[in-house]
Amino acid sequence: MSSYSSQYRAPYPSEQPFARSSSPGSSRGATGSDYEGKRAAQMSIAYGVIGMFFLWFVFGPLAISNANKAERMGEPAAGGRMLGWVSIILGILGILVIVAWVMFFAAAMSSAFPSGMTV
Repeated sequence: MSSYSSQYRAPYPSEQPFARSSSPGSSRGATGSDYEGKRAAQMSIAYGVIGMFFLWFVFGPLAISNANKAERMGEPAAGGRMLGWVSIILGILGILVIVAWVMFFAAAMSSAFPSGMTV
């Protein structure tokens, strides 16, 4: 018999007795729903940030719905929900500012020509 077979060999990870157990915070033991919940929480934050700059009426509600989905799966997603609402509020305020500006411009133009002169 050779001396090779008597040498110590470290067990492969699959042969180790506690290889499959993991701590609760570890990503190695994450199930499919844990992954989906974390992904929904991350997507809610991403949608909220995108919604603050582009297409708030699309990305704001997407952020809120993904935050709700993540919380149903046990993942905290308050940041994504907050960013979704902030993007919606900023979008509505932007529309109100544009409407107010147009009304101010129309009022200024109508008072500039009181005698009915046209431009």
